[in-house]
Order: sequence, then structure tokens, then C-alpha cells
Amino acid sequence: AGVAMAGVYQSILTREQTLWIFGTMFTLLGLGEYIRLKFPNHILSRIAMWIMQALARTYEMKHATGMIYFVTGVLICVGFFPKKVAVLSILFLAIGDPCASTCGITWGYLGPKFSNGKSLVGFLGGVLSCAITTFLFYYGETGLSPSLFLVSLLGGFSGGITELLCGRVVEGSGGPIDIDDNLAVPVGSGFLFYLGLQFFPSFL
Repeated sequence: AGVAMAGVYQSILTREQTLWIFGTMFTLLGLGEYIRLKFPNHILSRIAMWIMQALARTYEMKHATGMIYFVTGVLICVGFFPKKVAVLSILFLAIGDPCASTCGITWGYLGPKFSNGKSLVGFLGGVLSCAITTFLFYYGETGLSPSLFLVSLLGGFSGGITELLCGRVVEGSGGPIDIDDNLAVPVGSGFLFYLGLQFFPSFL
């Protein structure tokens, strides 16, 4: 969904249209989450819980789901960052975060682990996937250049560092910044990437 959203925003929608769509989604989701958590015995809450059993993480059954954080993250990125930065920040979440998780789960035992339960291998997987994503995003526009490689590394570390440091603390794992990664990764990585691009203004 994140990749599709980034593609639609990059190719079709304006900033104003995207803010309107996601603002509406935020309002509806926020209302739904409020009813689900505040009135758990309501018929709508029970339906939502039944659906969520197959889709949501266990801890989301009694807390806000990742979707509301994702929508919030998209709103912030689209509202405050230039379009290219906003698109890449969404892609860092959609591509980099699952790649980091997959690498950590599959090969994390090959390297050291951090105190928050995440691994060096997972971190490097996130950095590499975000760097490749950044490279492919800009390549058609800029072609090969030293600046493209530097910006790709910047994108890689922006996504990887945010993924490493953020995430809900559940059963002793996660954090140290206890913010849902659906919000923290796009906003945090977008902020770091935008700061770094001040040295590469042609990529903004």
C-alpha cells in the first residue's frame, strides 16, 4: 500500500489533493479508533475486532492500529516536505522497514544485537534497501554521478537509522524511541534526508 501511495502521489496527485484525501482518512480512522477503544462492547467495535484478528498485531487489539499512524505520517510528510522527499520517506517505510525486519529475523544471528532487540544485520538490510530505493528513484532523472551515490547513501542511512531507533516497545523489544514505526520512519527519515539534501539542492 505504501509503494502504491508513493507512486500515486509522485505521478498523479497534487499536494493539496493528497492532503485532502489523507485528511479525510485520518478523520474517519480516528473516529473509528476512538469508538473501538472507548466503547469495546459496541457492535461496531466487535466487528472491527473480528476483522482485526486476522490483520492486526496482537498489541494493536487494545491500542491504536498502525494504519492511523501511517496516515498521520503521510500527512506530515506531504504537508512539510518537498514532494520528492515525501515520496521517498513513504518508500523508506514501505520498502526499507520490511527489508530490515526480514534481514534481522532471517540472518540477525550472524551479527550482534542491540539492546532494543534489533540486529546489526537488520540495520544494514534497512540501509541497503533504502539506499537502492533512493538510487532507483533519482537515476532516471540525474543519471550516474558521484552526487547520486552520495545521496543514495544519505537516503540509506536516513531510513536505516530511523528504523533502528524507533518502534513501539512491546515485551521489552523496540525503541528506544517509543513511537510506532508507521509514523516514526517516514517522518524521521524524511527529516534527516531533507536536512542532508541541503548540501545537494538539485535533488530536492
